[in-house]
Amino acid sequence: MNAFHDPELDDVLQDDELRHVAALLKSASTPEPPLDEAFRTGLRRQLMNEAWSMTEGRGAWWRRAFAPPGLAWAGAAAGVLLIASLVVWQGLQPSGGLDTVVIHGNVDGNRSVALQQPILVSFNQPMDHASTEHAVQITPATTVTFSWASNTLAVQPASGNLAPNTQYQVTIGPEARTASGKKVAAPQTITFVTQPPAPAAPAPTPRATPSNALGEKQLAVLAGATALKGQWSADSSTLYVIDGTGALKVVPANGAGVTVIAADGVTSLAISPAGDRLAYIRSDKIEVLTFASGQTQELAPNPAPSLVGWAKDKLLWAAADGIDTHAADESTQQLGQLPTVGAAAWVSIAPDGSHAIYTQDGKLFVLDLGSGKSAQLGQANASFAGWAPSGHLLMYSNADDLIVADARGTTQATLPPGDASWSSQDAILLGGNTNLYQVRPDATNLTKLASGTYHTPLWAPNGTSFVSGASDLANTFLDDNGKKAYAGGALTLIVNGDPKLSRSYVLTQEVVGTDPDTVRFVVRLVLTRGRIDVSDQEENLTLVRDATTRQFVIDQATAGAHHELGKGAEVVSVDIQPDTVEVTFDSDLDPGTVNDGVMIVDSKGKQLDATVSYANRTVTLSGLNLKEGSQYRIVVLTKVRDILGQNIATQYGLDMLGPSTKKHGNNRNATTPSPSPSALPAA
Repeated sequence: MNAFHDPELDDVLQDDELRHVAALLKSASTPEPPLDEAFRTGLRRQLMNEAWSMTEGRGAWWRRAFAPPGLAWAGAAAGVLLIASLVVWQGLQPSGGLDTVVIHGNVDGNRSVALQQPILVSFNQPMDHASTEHAVQITPATTVTFSWASNTLAVQPASGNLAPNTQYQVTIGPEARTASGKKVAAPQTITFVTQPPAPAAPAPTPRATPSNALGEKQLAVLAGATALKGQWSADSSTLYVIDGTGALKVVPANGAGVTVIAADGVTSLAISPAGDRLAYIRSDKIEVLTFASGQTQELAPNPAPSLVGWAKDKLLWAAADGIDTHAADESTQQLGQLPTVGAAAWVSIAPDGSHAIYTQDGKLFVLDLGSGKSAQLGQANASFAGWAPSGHLLMYSNADDLIVADARGTTQATLPPGDASWSSQDAILLGGNTNLYQVRPDATNLTKLASGTYHTPLWAPNGTSFVSGASDLANTFLDDNGKKAYAGGALTLIVNGDPKLSRSYVLTQEVVGTDPDTVRFVVRLVLTRGRIDVSDQEENLTLVRDATTRQFVIDQATAGAHHELGKGAEVVSVDIQPDTVEVTFDSDLDPGTVNDGVMIVDSKGKQLDATVSYANRTVTLSGLNLKEGSQYRIVVLTKVRDILGQNIATQYGLDMLGPSTKKHGNNRNATTPSPSPSALPAA
């Protein structure tokens, strides 16, 4: 949220009730997520910060981590209570009935919504209360209560709080009726993610010292972007980039201060060939910024755009139905279509707007937007690598090589593999984990430029400078054992592709040793396709304090549970004490399925005796006697159901160690999830 005047919102909010809601929203503010170095999740950096904040000695450093006034591990409580507002606009047609439901984006797409709040649904006319309440659908399954104030419906979780680190979808179904009996024409859904408590302020962390053979310098921190996604200005003075939180930033090449054009939600950008306009997609709309005037024009194509580009001075965009543009009469003109069979998706639009790349059933194709003809690029599982500045040639990679091809798919040259960028001077950069090379498009003059990690290089238009992502910073947080763990193939240090990494949080953390200081974390990485969380995976990380540097580094890493989302309740936090374990879910559960569905077993698989109780999405197992340092496992069986009757799709297990019996103030071996939900993928 921000406090800027929003005339478009004022047009919608015409009565006092709605203006009151808007005033509340404008007065609210959210803490800006911490900037992060180029790093897979932003989470590992926070783990180091949290571990480093401890003082020496087991009692002292663990007590400091968990003592009031704030748990450094769990983060501080949010300072501002937000109101999740769902503003519904209804228009009457002369023939009767409601023709549209428009949800304004106060919460839609927000990835840091506070937990203690109602969801406000505001209508522009009196509604039938019973049918409207019946039309509200919330996932994950949540028991809610309703109350009305004039034309505003407040939806409140019965437990009082939303679940932390959880993606919610709220739908107003078509069965909602006005007080006069007219039906809403179509359902509308908003999607948002709840926040954990705000993380503690970061402490200094180690940083790689790269070779500087090319006179390189750091220009900006990209808040966890998995790859460098951006474009240079026409005069090579400025880089426009999208960071890991979806913010669109202006990065001067001379190292001056970074400014922000859009704070979040940006997914694609393109600068016009003349260099006078910047188009970008934000929250399913296209915004076109004219540099000279500073004015922004907004377009709302339907269906929503996924890519934006230019053909000379004409704006293009890719959507589910094809590549579209505006005709002379401002109507939408389709230039090309995706295949109607198989799974197809757009990948890239050529710099000159004449061609586009798409995938279909694991194969890569180039489409001529003039003739409508397509050509396959390579064999199955080929990946698009980039365009020549003219757009007449392109690059794609297969398992072993980088291929230069023309727009008909005919191979022109075969190059060594690497992250590629084609300059205006006909030089191609090949970056990677260990070296940076330059080569001609005909595969001649292969030259090594530097040693080090250079991912997703991006040539400036002048052909004399480039930028690249510095993902090698992740390796500064690994000791030799940690590097072996990530080199084994079971874990990937950098997450690329689709679905993409969107957020992460801590499930448990526990001290496992003091010589050297050693802490074990279980972290969860959430993967998103489009705007919807689709799966998550867990990692078990063991951090140790290096004897020489006194920094914490990852010493052990193993893969944990991985499962698809939307298939039953999910564990979102675990609190562990010697006599009690609390397991919190994202959904309200059927209490009758809990007693025999959630248990703790020892290292031999024997179930421990425990008293099981359930309230407010939390299962409590009490009467335990967990031994310090002993291995245990929390098990959630598939018999556990949510209140909608959906069982957990697959059995879930979480390994843990028995906690220390020593009490240190507010020492709880557990965990409200802590990292920011918006700090994610790394660059």
